Amino acid sequence: MKKILFSLAFLMSFFAVAQADVVGVVDFDKIVDNYSKVKRASDEISDRFSEIQRYTLDKEREYKKLSTPLEKKNFEESTANELSKKQKAYLQLKEKKEAEIDSAIKNAVRQVAIESKVDTVVEKSVVFFGGIDLTDKVIKTLNTAQAQASQSTK
Repeated sequence: MKKILFSLAFLMSFFAVAQADVVGVVDFDKIVDNYSKVKRASDEISDRFSEIQRYTLDKEREYKKLSTPLEKKNFEESTANELSKKQKAYLQLKEKKEAEIDSAIKNAVRQVAIESKVDTVVEKSVVFFGGIDLTDKVIKTLNTAQAQASQSTK
């Protein structure tokens, strides 16, 4: 009886190993550093932030030129409203770009995993040993798709 139970346990562990997922790993930081769309989005976000800074400096100069308390009060209110709109637009742009990049990366990882017959993909930093590194394939997929999208819009 013990032999049968031992044999059964051995067979069950063999099948569990045989059906284990194929694990892929990606280095997210490397993907972000090498994805061309990230640089463009970062530049666009920085430009928008610089516009807000210039606006603030210009308004400070204008404020110093005002003489009456009523002029200053009206100026402060209108400037605060306009600055609030600019900040809101900046945050919306930043969130939109981050969501687009996140979605593109997830889709590329999914596509590469399917093509590579990988069942599970995790961040490389959490794996001590093993796993198929898909990072370079994901970067290539992202940049190829970005180049194709750029050519089709021209």
